[in-house]
Amino acid sequence: MNLLTAVPPGVVPFGLALVVPRLPRRTGTALAVVASLATAGWLLLVPAGAHVPVVLFGFDAVLFHVDPYSRLLGATFGLVAAVAVAFTVATDGDRRQVALALAYVGAGMGATLAGDWLSLVVYWELMAVAATVLVWHHTSDRRAGFRYAVYHEVGGLVLVAGVLLHYAEVGTFLFGDGVIGGLPALLVALGIGLNAGFLGLHVWLVDTYPTTHVATSVVLAAVTTKVGAYAIVRAFPDGHVALTYVGAAMVLFGVTFAILQTDVRRLLSYHIVSQVGYMVAGFGAGAGLARSGAMVHLVNNILYKSLLFMVAGVLVHRTGREGLKKLGGLGRAMPLTAGVFLVAALSISGLPGFNGFVSKGMVLDGVEATGPSLVWYALLVGGVGTVISFAKFGYYAFLHGDAGDGDAPADLAPGELATLGGVAALCVLFGVVPSLLLDVFPAAVVADAKPFSPSQFQKAGAVTAAGLVGFAALRPLLGRTPPTPDLDSVYHPAGRALQTASVGLAGAVEDATNRAGGVLQRGLSSLLAGETDAPSPPTVDRASRTIGLGVLASALVLALLLAVLVL
Repeated sequence: MNLLTAVPPGVVPFGLALVVPRLPRRTGTALAVVASLATAGWLLLVPAGAHVPVVLFGFDAVLFHVDPYSRLLGATFGLVAAVAVAFTVATDGDRRQVALALAYVGAGMGATLAGDWLSLVVYWELMAVAATVLVWHHTSDRRAGFRYAVYHEVGGLVLVAGVLLHYAEVGTFLFGDGVIGGLPALLVALGIGLNAGFLGLHVWLVDTYPTTHVATSVVLAAVTTKVGAYAIVRAFPDGHVALTYVGAAMVLFGVTFAILQTDVRRLLSYHIVSQVGYMVAGFGAGAGLARSGAMVHLVNNILYKSLLFMVAGVLVHRTGREGLKKLGGLGRAMPLTAGVFLVAALSISGLPGFNGFVSKGMVLDGVEATGPSLVWYALLVGGVGTVISFAKFGYYAFLHGDAGDGDAPADLAPGELATLGGVAALCVLFGVVPSLLLDVFPAAVVADAKPFSPSQFQKAGAVTAAGLVGFAALRPLLGRTPPTPDLDSVYHPAGRALQTASVGLAGAVEDATNRAGGVLQRGLSSLLAGETDAPSPPTVDRASRTIGLGVLASALVLALLLAVLVL
């Protein structure tokens, strides 16, 4: 063990989370940004194959494992931590919010660098806790924060059940060749799928992200679903055809609902579902170009999706408006913001010269070579929908309408320009010099990747042209699109009904227990001479009683679910 592997890099964000709130604002911000970027550099220097075996809770574990995938994503999370701190401060987030964001990124980095299921699950739960507190710290909808916690607790329980069944079969928590087939694989896929936003398990994402502080949206979008997508590689290193179809469905569903949105952050949230679909399809297609392309797309997505959420955050922070149609004409007042948006939009749309062009091309070529042809066509159609979505975003936010001259919002401040501009520069750099990312993979994979072949330009050109024509044709309809219901219109009423029934059941049990206790107490009092004036039981206020019943009901339901899954 050398100095580079003496401790897991994830301890740095955790340490910063403890220190930064106790320092002056400028000093703490500078320290957090510099230390986070240094952590990214640290991971790039660690020798390939390095790992730190330990004993965790009496089991063999690996807290720090470095391979091309964990190195790339871990270093990217170091960059995310720096961006999260800078943007939180720029949008008036307080020091506690900065600390929570750092702890959350640290948990994500720990999960990425874990070499076994036991330590991954520990970090997975730390992510859920840190994210929940971060959401609750500043949200316009407390119920969304509560639902976020419930969704992720259930997903964590399902993942734990799958991991325990896997351990019962193989006798180790180390990753090895992936999760054993059957029920363990199904449960692990569902647990991972909730974090990754699988279709049907995505509701928490579009429910939560538009309601949080604008800087919280950035860090959540960069970490949660990306750790989920990355975990697929550990669970299913050889892929699975079912995952390719799940990915294709995510792409089509996410992009369709994104086109229909008028809330700027809700649009971007649906695009998380769609873009993660490319990664899931690539990982599902198996080893080689598809899997490596999916990993490169994961990293590229963190960059341009963080940039898009920061652009949206600047617009919301400056204007106080979330609706696209209520913004309008801001390109004249905010040309720097519009320029940064253009870089992010061209990146996510996969145009040549930007990072999305490289990774989307790799995923498409990999799926075409090994995956079902239907999936390939779905990914291609998803690309057309992406162009339509961001043509809509750019048109309504920066071109259409008049922002006004007297109260026009200010453009990017120098610190904001440095943060957003730095991420935008990476989107261009990795699009022009893709070898900076591709060289971390085996030579055979790099040789199969042909990012600048004529066919890649032809596909990108056809997709872009179809998307622009599609937007021009749909624009009159998109201007009158009503709110579109999603599965939350089913899940949330069902959840409220379950909560009411659970609390009612717990209350009935409590009342029956109290009555039985009262009968017993009176019987004992009558038998004991001189004890007729027994003290009354302490009273509990109604609010405390309701909270206690809710906790008890939740614990009973979750325990029952875990028992059913394991047995």
